[in-house]
Amino acid sequence: MASISASELLIGSDEDFVINLYLAVLRRWPDPEGFAHFTAKIAGDAWARQGVMMELASSPEAIQHGDRLDVPDPLPPAEPLRAMQAQLALRSEYLHRLASAPPPVAPAAPVEATAPLLRELRAELEALRREMRERLAEISAGPLPQSPAIPDMADYVNDMLALAEARMELRIRGLEKRSS
Repeated sequence: MASISASELLIGSDEDFVINLYLAVLRRWPDPEGFAHFTAKIAGDAWARQGVMMELASSPEAIQHGDRLDVPDPLPPAEPLRAMQAQLALRSEYLHRLASAPPPVAPAAPVEATAPLLRELRAELEALRREMRERLAEISAGPLPQSPAIPDMADYVNDMLALAEARMELRIRGLEKRSS
């Protein structure tokens, strides 16, 4: 983690202070409740920041998972340019870690949750097959003009039926694969 001193955390707005403190101590972005709590606690009072630093640095999460932050009393003043560089390095390192982390894997749906969907898809496929066969029968029953320029309607309908079946079968297989 980027090195930053307690004094260097003091430079900036209340919001920046809380975010940088979380990044420096807990190595994570503040949760909404913690952010609101600590921002309200310091509310423009620069002297309250030292107490908030000690509170967060001694929290159970910081003790178990966090980085150590020495908070001397009194806090010596920080050089503003160095403080801004340290804060930028802190945030850049966090963003780099976030960007290089593997994407979260969505939990697989339990088989019992996908079974009704698979049954529904199979029923839709069967209904589509029936409908296509009925339409084909209606078309075949009526007189069709036979011309070399007009393709055979039965072949066209069969091709459409095969394409629809293939698409539906791919969806069903994909769902079955995800549920196993």
